Amino acid sequence: MEGMELIHLNVGGVMYTTTKATLCKYRDSMLGAMFIGSMRSATDQNDCPFIDRDGEMFKYILNFLRSSKLSLPDDFKDFDLLAVEADFYQIQPLIDALSMLRDERQRDDLKTHFFVEVIEVRTGTTATMPSNNSRVKTVLAGRKDVILSLPSELVGEGASEKLQKNEGFDYVELQLNGANVRLRLAETLRNGGWHIVDTNLSSSSSLVTSFTGNTLFIEQSYRDRWRLTLPKIKKLATYM
Repeated sequence: MEGMELIHLNVGGVMYTTTKATLCKYRDSMLGAMFIGSMRSATDQNDCPFIDRDGEMFKYILNFLRSSKLSLPDDFKDFDLLAVEADFYQIQPLIDALSMLRDERQRDDLKTHFFVEVIEVRTGTTATMPSNNSRVKTVLAGRKDVILSLPSELVGEGASEKLQKNEGFDYVELQLNGANVRLRLAETLRNGGWHIVDTNLSSSSSLVTSFTGNTLFIEQSYRDRWRLTLPKIKKLATYM
């Protein structure tokens, strides 16, 4: 039968066996052009077609070609990587399905998890280590009801009272006072069952000229994102 010939395909060193009809399902895709004959392909030492792409990610590409359905594990996290691969192969239905599934997962994630962000900004001539000539500001951001679940000793009695007077579940930002707040908050969250899901550091500098000479001012911003799976939220014990 036409198109049913087997093809052994080498993708980034990972071997796959499928049919020409499957690879040419979307004729206007890169794979369609490659196996219809309008695009030349490299071959490996065994004369198998070779594609220099992510071999592990290709299994999701191939499964979509076989079933026209996007099936990913519940704990799949590499949406950005798979999106890059789908764009390379130019399979538009897969690109659309991946975008829809990612949006759906993100909505579900917000329903089943609580999130808070801790932002620490250090500015001064020595931003990496708090000292007399550097300033440290720590901001806690998240849903109001989630922040209210944190120890009042950590977020501040005044801040807790102010939040309790406001109705609704709006997202808020609180500036926290004290030394090493980010580290103390991390310990409190971790011991309360929270998990850090993302952390990053950004830095900038500027040269300020005064009558005493030139001074290099540095600003460093640390951002930590924490997640708690529902329904575990509870009043946390503080670790100060």
